[in-house]
Amino acid sequence: MIKSKLFWAASILLALIPLIVLDIPKHYIDWVREVHDETIETVYNSYNLSQAQKTQVLDHILTANNYLMAMMYIKSFLSLILLCAGIYLFSRYKRQPSFEFWQASGTVILLVAVSIALKVFSWYSFTGNEKIKLISRSGADTTLQSIYNRNFKGKVVYVDFWGTTCGPCLAEFRNFTKQLKAKYKNRNDIAYLYVCGGHESVWRQQLAKYDIEGSHIFLNETDYRNLFKQAIRGSRDTVVAMPRYLIMDKTGKVADNNAPRPSDVEVIYNLLDKYLALNKN
Repeated sequence: MIKSKLFWAASILLALIPLIVLDIPKHYIDWVREVHDETIETVYNSYNLSQAQKTQVLDHILTANNYLMAMMYIKSFLSLILLCAGIYLFSRYKRQPSFEFWQASGTVILLVAVSIALKVFSWYSFTGNEKIKLISRSGADTTLQSIYNRNFKGKVVYVDFWGTTCGPCLAEFRNFTKQLKAKYKNRNDIAYLYVCGGHESVWRQQLAKYDIEGSHIFLNETDYRNLFKQAIRGSRDTVVAMPRYLIMDKTGKVADNNAPRPSDVEVIYNLLDKYLALNKN
């Protein structure tokens, strides 16, 4: 057991670096999606937005840009400071008579590995809003109807098929989903189901990041494709396109298999109001 305070101080500083550095590429990816790509979407009118909505989106873009750039600069600078401090303390420890190269190196590598493992674990763990419900899909849940019967009986359900790398999907979460839910916050006969495919670790991060309240199912590529095609009554050759929205009425029937996005404010409100007004048969 190494008893040098210099060694342990240097080791801890170096072990902290992965916890910070691993966030930097993630911030960059978020910047590409939330600033670069979102700006292009807005400028080229990839989806129909009113002037007020464009202003709202641009405000979000500027806020995201300032935050993400600051995080990348701060964490890069902090990592450099920790690296320099760690190297300096190690150089002082190296001059001590008790210095043992292999024991010191092995200990540092172990601490860095533990640090990386903790970071990866944090990406896969989920501690989000209590209104974000992760629901399991049993072997019998091969259709939306069966999922509805087990979780949403008697409610209108707004279903969102999305993917972890789908820019337009994330744009809806970032800019319009919350205001849709705010409109119906006092109703207990509407629910939101999010069916996702892609990368599970990223999925968990995005649920917390965008605070997507509702029920969530994550599926592998095959199950996602099968449920998507079944839900929209597609054929074997149907292309899986995201995002795709559906509305299920109070009987669990898919009443609209190509519903508007949350950003289509007036249209989606009118449709949801229509199905909410219908009594369960």
